[in-house]
Amino acid sequence: MMKNNPETYNEIKVVNNLLRLSNYYAVSQDFLDEAYDFLMKNKNNKLQAGTTSIKFIEGNNPVKEYAAQLTTSTIDGLTLTASLLTVIPHYVPHTYSGGGSWGGGSSNNNNNNNNNNNNNNH
Repeated sequence: MMKNNPETYNEIKVVNNLLRLSNYYAVSQDFLDEAYDFLMKNKNNKLQAGTTSIKFIEGNNPVKEYAAQLTTSTIDGLTLTASLLTVIPHYVPHTYSGGGSWGGGSSNNNNNNNNNNNNNNH
């Protein structure tokens, strides 16, 4: 990847996306070189990265898989093609604790409906 300077817009885009991938995963320069060649070989090739591995995919077929460790807890993975990088943010479900109540039960709604009806009749 870095052996030759990128010359076209597509080459620059792939290099930029791979550098962004390396911000999230601990990968070697050899891996980045191989990933660059793989992505430039066919526009339908892509990389799919999860929490523990990165897969090289041709069409819909995985052809190679590398163990790779995430270096951040802010994402759960990413997908990278020659033209697009899609980051999958880490999802943390929100839990609600304690009591409390939501205001505006059915009696409040009925009162509002009655008031609206009275206003419309005048």
